[in-house]
Amino acid sequence: MKLLVVVLNANDKLEEVLEGLIETGVTGATVVDSVGMGSIIEDVPLFAGLRSLFRGAKPRNNMLFSVIRDDQVEEAMDILGKILGCVRGERGKGLAVVLPVERAIGIC
Repeated sequence: MKLLVVVLNANDKLEEVLEGLIETGVTGATVVDSVGMGSIIEDVPLFAGLRSLFRGAKPRNNMLFSVIRDDQVEEAMDILGKILGCVRGERGKGLAVVLPVERAIGIC
């Protein structure tokens, strides 16, 4: 088992991401609204010098979590790469990572 974590900055791609995952056989995921670091430190005077690094960052994004089978990883990452523009070298739409799951309960 693996934990698939997607941070989606391009909120307009959420439906496409979910549909793509369903096509790969991933039928369960949790989507959480989240806030990026750039929008939090923007108002903190201590970090005023770092504002330019986060200029243009989206204030809100979505995080998606899903426990998937090992044999779903490659196809899921391929479809996410296409949707997020990674295969075209685009940046900023989001990122996806896969982590090993040593043990889980509540997954049937």
